[in-house]
Amino acid sequence: MPELNNFRPLPKPDRAFSEVIARFVKESGLDEKTPASENPDGEEECSSICVVNLENPENPVVGGWEEKNFLYPASSYKLYVLGEAIRQILAGEHSFDDILTVKKHNARGDSRLKAGQKASVGEILRLMMTYSDNTAANEAIDLVDRKRASALLRAMGCEGSDITRKYLSRSLEDDGYSTAPGTTSCALHFATFLWAVESGAIGGGKGRGLIKGYMGMDETEKDRFRAGLPESATLYSKTGTWNIFNSQIAIVEDGGVHYIVCVLTALPDEKSDPRMASFIRLLHNHLKK
Repeated sequence: MPELNNFRPLPKPDRAFSEVIARFVKESGLDEKTPASENPDGEEECSSICVVNLENPENPVVGGWEEKNFLYPASSYKLYVLGEAIRQILAGEHSFDDILTVKKHNARGDSRLKAGQKASVGEILRLMMTYSDNTAANEAIDLVDRKRASALLRAMGCEGSDITRKYLSRSLEDDGYSTAPGTTSCALHFATFLWAVESGAIGGGKGRGLIKGYMGMDETEKDRFRAGLPESATLYSKTGTWNIFNSQIAIVEDGGVHYIVCVLTALPDEKSDPRMASFIRLLHNHLKK
C-alpha cells in the first residue's frame, strides 16, 4: 500500500449541502431507479452522486445523494488506473518514454492499437484518456498491476473499489481473474480520489498537473456535463458508458467556482445524458451565487 503523506480524508457530507444536491437530483430526474428487469445485473439499481465544493480548498464541503451506492462505473475507473500510473512514474518506476508492445489478448477490435504494435507509456495513457481506448486501458492495467491500483484506493480509505477486471471478455482474462467479480465503485470514492489529486496527495503539484492534463483530453463526452456548463468553465473529466451504466467523474473550474462532481447512473444514455446536463447546470448556477 503506497504512502500518501499529503492525503487528508474528506469531511463527512454536510447536511444542508446534501439537501441541495438531493433537490437538484430530483429536479433533473437522476433519482429514477432502474428495475431489475432492465438491469443486466438483475437487481434494482439507482444512481450515486457526490459533489465537493472547493471554493475554500482548506475547508472542502461535501454533499451527496446515495453517494455510497456501488455500481458499475464503466470506463470511469480508467481514472483510477491513470492515478496509479502517474504515481509510479513520478516515483521513478516507469517513464513516459518507456515502450510497450501490445499483447494479443489485450487487443480489442475497436481500438486504435493493434496486437504487436509498439507504443510509449505516455501514448498509452493518452489513448486511454482521450478516446477511452480499451486496448490502451488493458495495457495500462498491466503496467501498474491492478492490485497496486487497488492498494492506492485503499490508502485513501476507499474499500471495495478494487480494480478487478480489464476491458475484455472473461475468457481472455489473466490467470486468477477469469472469475473475478466486475469492478464497482461509488461516487464518494471517485470524489475522494479527485480530492487526493487536487490536494497533491498523488505526486504533489506535478501529479495534480499531469492527471488533470490527461483528464482535460477527454473527447468522448459532448452531451453530459459539457452541455450543461457555460463556455467559461474548464472541465477535467472521465466518462463511462456501457449498457445502462453511464457516468462522469470531473473537476470543474470557472473563475472562483471550483468543485468536484461525480455522477454514476444506471440509466440508458438517452435518459442519463440530458439529465446529467440538467443537474450540473443547476449545481453550477447554485455555486456561482
